[in-house]
Amino acid sequence: MNSPKFRVVLVSHGEQSKGMLNTVQMLLGPQKNIAAHSLYPEQSVTNLTEKLQDEIEQHGSENIIFMSELMHGSPFNAVVSLTREHQIFHITGINLAMLMTALMMRDGENVTAQDICDAAIAAAEGSFADVGKILEDSTEEEEED
Repeated sequence: MNSPKFRVVLVSHGEQSKGMLNTVQMLLGPQKNIAAHSLYPEQSVTNLTEKLQDEIEQHGSENIIFMSELMHGSPFNAVVSLTREHQIFHITGINLAMLMTALMMRDGENVTAQDICDAAIAAAEGSFADVGKILEDSTEEEEED
């Protein structure tokens, strides 16, 4: 298996990014060209930013899509701080639907990083629902029939 042309870098507080990586590999199989970086209470944001800067130096900002879990959180801010020197692709508020979409389309012919970001956000919009409301509506429809 060749390495996908876009690298996905997950960034989170604690174990979330590593857990998402583990889960997505359980669902999609082993993945190449993906990394997970975490910020722990004993670490500084500067330490995380340095790790993300290393990702850019190794892979090039045009080849990376950063995905953080919480807008305005410290990991988000670490990624945003890199925009002073680099033009980067960054999605925040990630969930598994977004991540799976990004991974499945990242090696498509003529696909761009922006295409992947747009598709991941669209996947997120369709990935959440109030299940109780759905079941209630379904029950009401059954009663009407």
